[in-house]
Amino acid sequence: MVNQHWDKVIEGKVAEAKERGAKKRGWVVLRKSWLTSSINYRMELDEIAVFSKLIVMADEYGPLPGVISANDCRPMPHEYLAHQACCPLDVFESAIEKGVKDDSLYENSHGIFMTHFDAYQFTEYDRQKPYREAKKKRGGQAFKECPDCHYLIEVSKLTERMEICPQCKKKGKEVLFVLRGERGKDED
Repeated sequence: MVNQHWDKVIEGKVAEAKERGAKKRGWVVLRKSWLTSSINYRMELDEIAVFSKLIVMADEYGPLPGVISANDCRPMPHEYLAHQACCPLDVFESAIEKGVKDDSLYENSHGIFMTHFDAYQFTEYDRQKPYREAKKKRGGQAFKECPDCHYLIEVSKLTERMEICPQCKKKGKEVLFVLRGERGKDED
């Protein structure tokens, strides 16, 4: 039953990746809870090192975040991955075996899947991304900028009385806001 669940999750990721293409961030998250996670007492130190490299590989290799695979969504040879992880093959396979037993990893015809990758790797930034993209589609918000101190204010929050930059006004200057991007046109 568990295997069917992970197979469905991976198939959904494969379909999504084919539709949108690969998305790589170039970084992964290791939280403080990593120090006390079950991996620390279920694996030997060299296997923990391999597992930490698998986290990075799960974001880097293949088009699916959380799945270590070739770009065509097929598994990569353990020998190659062990070489990339700079460890002996037996240590690599031992880490995979313990990860599968612990339900941290799952292997199928697409590769090695880190079962909790999405829960640990996707951040508040990722959660807000659909809202930012929707805002861009609506045209985003216009900003006015102070050409002197570069103070920004959203046009929708700007009142008639606030055409002068409050930051510069404190310094005794009367600098008018301009629409962001207009300042550069005058300077050319």
